[in-house]
Amino acid sequence: MSAPKIDPVSEADAVRARVPAALAAYAETRATVLESGLVDRELKALCARYLAEDDDVLAHADDPERFDERERAALAWTHAIAWNSDAADAALWARLPACFTEPELVELGYAVAFRLGQLHFEQTGV
Repeated sequence: MSAPKIDPVSEADAVRARVPAALAAYAETRATVLESGLVDRELKALCARYLAEDDDVLAHADDPERFDERERAALAWTHAIAWNSDAADAALWARLPACFTEPELVELGYAVAFRLGQLHFEQTGV
């Protein structure tokens, strides 16, 4: 049985296609974690916008009039994962389980880490 064909849809996918297993792994992550999964796609997209340093999200990340507690907690965790691991303190770890189940935290953390790596990969000129 041969691997299913995955047509590259971007320049980055064309680079990944040079190693078919890498493209297949990326396609699976995109389908099962980034575009679906336990955590709402919109929340993962919000965290991706934060990682991309979207001024609108950065300026309001802790604004309760703009984002609900679950969104603000996700953005705080995104910040800790991406830029300041010291921010993953006892207060944040007390806050996260009120908003997310453990499997949701695993998925969201993976999505954030994956997107961060993807951003760095794409910024290298791929």
